[in-house]
Amino acid sequence: MNKSGANIASAHIPYIDGLRGIAVLAVIIYHLNSSWLPGGFTGVDIFFTISGFVVSLSIAKKQRLNPADFGSSFYARRILRIIPPLLACLTLVGLAVVLFIPYGALSSGIEVTMKHAFFGISNLVLMKSSDDYFGPMSEFNPFTHTWSLGIEEQFYLIFPILFYWWTITDRNSRLRYISTSLFALFFTLSITYAWWSSLAAPSVAFYSIFSRFWELAAGVILYQVTATRYEHPDLDSRSKSSLGIWISLVLVILGLLFARPDRFPFPWALLPVIGTIGSIFFLDGNKNSLVYKGLSNRFILFIGKISYSLYLWHWPIFVLFRWTVGLDSIPCYLGATALSFLMAISSYYLIERFFSQSQLARSLPKLRVISIGCVIIILSHYMTQQIFLHRLQLSFSTTAQSSWNLPKIDIGSFNKSNPNCPIEVNKKNVIGAEFTSFSRLNCQQKMSSSRLFVVGDSHAEAYQSMIQKASIEMVADVFLYTKPGCPYPDLLTPLNRPNCQQFYQYMTADILKNARQGDIMFLPSLRLRRFGEQSKSIPEKTTIAAMSGTEALKQRENAIAEAIALLKPFSKKGIKVVFEAPKPIFKSPNFRCLDWFNRMNSICERGLEVPRDTLINYRLPVMESIQKISQEVDGVKIWDPFPVLCSGDICQANKDRKPLFSDGDHISEYGSMLVYPSFEKFIRGLMQ
Repeated sequence: MNKSGANIASAHIPYIDGLRGIAVLAVIIYHLNSSWLPGGFTGVDIFFTISGFVVSLSIAKKQRLNPADFGSSFYARRILRIIPPLLACLTLVGLAVVLFIPYGALSSGIEVTMKHAFFGISNLVLMKSSDDYFGPMSEFNPFTHTWSLGIEEQFYLIFPILFYWWTITDRNSRLRYISTSLFALFFTLSITYAWWSSLAAPSVAFYSIFSRFWELAAGVILYQVTATRYEHPDLDSRSKSSLGIWISLVLVILGLLFARPDRFPFPWALLPVIGTIGSIFFLDGNKNSLVYKGLSNRFILFIGKISYSLYLWHWPIFVLFRWTVGLDSIPCYLGATALSFLMAISSYYLIERFFSQSQLARSLPKLRVISIGCVIIILSHYMTQQIFLHRLQLSFSTTAQSSWNLPKIDIGSFNKSNPNCPIEVNKKNVIGAEFTSFSRLNCQQKMSSSRLFVVGDSHAEAYQSMIQKASIEMVADVFLYTKPGCPYPDLLTPLNRPNCQQFYQYMTADILKNARQGDIMFLPSLRLRRFGEQSKSIPEKTTIAAMSGTEALKQRENAIAEAIALLKPFSKKGIKVVFEAPKPIFKSPNFRCLDWFNRMNSICERGLEVPRDTLINYRLPVMESIQKISQEVDGVKIWDPFPVLCSGDICQANKDRKPLFSDGDHISEYGSMLVYPSFEKFIRGLMQ
């Protein structure tokens, strides 16, 4: 036993568990309320650095094994340590998702993240998603936190190859420098990439192993530089610098307090990484230090020991609270935290410690442990997939009921029963936008001479079933161009959104090239400022100012002038332009507020009803804008679904216990079918 109370056989250093405890508590505080500890997310960077150090310390005792034995020993140990608690968490949380989380745009990425988390690659999925770690979709995804496990598991793929050189020689051999040099090389390449990508591609920088490798490598290099302490504890090679301890602690605290999402992981991750390295280096041999004693107290040590299970469980529990009762009050904070600790302690004692200390598992041949682990991963993945496949039967959510899931129009069945006028559906994704055509090829029936071009944001996409039905019943070719967040035109502000410009250019060129005189261009989009998002409410003053404030009026005049310029080329070609008049919108997201387990959520407080007069007055500026455009552009018309969706004095998000809207403003399939007769009559009146 050395002076720090650890040896290479046990690979356990008390104050490292203390650092783990601090790191996981920081992450928990940040996830409860980011304003309490703005840089608390850097606790994960502390974990990365500790992992690199501890895994080196634990595997260094495997001396002079052949490469196969070394690799199998390493991976068997990792499987026993990581996989059982992870699989239990993924499976049970997957079931909870199916039972309690309604399906919608906000929850659309949950299943795919979970599926990839089984194989340690959820970070790759999140990297490609449209929302980053600090955005609302990530906050409502109970598997977002598995990105860091993916980073570690990907690091472990290459770690044995780089570290093996360290174990085949004694401490005096120059061959050891091969390992250190390789880690130093990859460290340099990784931190350089982190510096570049933090500016050029922030989401990639956050989730990529290439921009995070340096954090884990820092821990490995620290071990290799200080290995004499642990291999030969009789040699007093420890630093006695109290100043070094305090400087390191200050760097960690600065990271937890001041790190920001922008420019991450470089340079903000430098603070926690350097602070963690310094803490491990200077605390060893300083048992009398106040910091050493603080990190070694029984409470922090216990938190550190259960830190892996606590990290696994706290995030999905917090997210499930957000989806159900909410996570924005003291009782909810306390309840979510208490449940997280309860699940973490259960996971630690019943699963984590059982498998990591199981003599039976340790006595099995290493390759057998690896094989069994892989089989169990595949079986757990399959079982969870089956749970999601039966979501409609298992879910407690109202959105899983039949009224929320109308049968889709089956084009294949239609074509079989109408061989003389089949519909050919073509879909393609260009520049992040969806382009779908419903063409009546080889039709022996009389077709409409007018074709329908539909352009807009996610509100146009919500009409897809109605558009398909229009193609069937009007015997017309229909072309659908949609990209979420890209209204065309907006009528509130000019179309200066960088992520929409290519969509606008492509769509305009394609329609002008292919459309002919008499064709119809239908423009459904959200042209009102929302009362709330799916993830949060928006203060009413903010919404009203965005619609009617001084700056809003100035922006609207510019938007009208832009819309006139955009639509004149279509009008000159003889294309009839149809605006969708604004539909009712609501202050709470419908799909999140209809069940016994989520009605009390604060996002539902403002209800699912709005007086008709309030909404008529609210949309008046948009109606006036369309009227001004129609005076300048020939052939502009307005189709108004409002009277169908709100026929009384109070507009409601549901009718006869069926949803008119899926959230606060997107029309549901039931709603779109309800307004279809009005739409069909209007469009037929324009067709030649």
